[in-house]
Amino acid sequence: MTRFQERNQRIKDEVGHVELLEVTNPSFSEPMRICNDVQDFVSQGVPYIGLPFGFTLPEDQSGSAPRMQLTLDNVGRGITDELERLLPGTTTMAKLIVVARDTPNVQEHEYWLPMAEVTVSGAKAQATCSVDSLMRQAACKLIANPFTLPGIF
Repeated sequence: MTRFQERNQRIKDEVGHVELLEVTNPSFSEPMRICNDVQDFVSQGVPYIGLPFGFTLPEDQSGSAPRMQLTLDNVGRGITDELERLLPGTTTMAKLIVVARDTPNVQEHEYWLPMAEVTVSGAKAQATCSVDSLMRQAACKLIANPFTLPGIF
């Protein structure tokens, strides 16, 4: 068992942990790096902007894919600038990283979340995280028919 796991299983953790979020898309100028704190944070030499965020866990409903809601604080931040550059057909990925405050360069856990729908209001930005859109994509991106490959017909 690692020190991180030992501390998290105690009743009182004196050090604590920080959640970091990296949102990437091929059309972004650079990844959005966000720290779930009110202060900026540096991990592995990379600065993360202090911006509170949270998750709403998926509901257990039969017949539908689980969807988790990610909510970001949007007050005074330029989140919409990057979101307006999204190209159609690209996948926006969010990587959630958990680090201990005393060892910020050691990433204890990593979780990849594909983001499907993003809505932005004046106070917050919400995204739906689900693998449903990835699972419904066609296995073959190019289908052989007389229009795409006329030489084989």
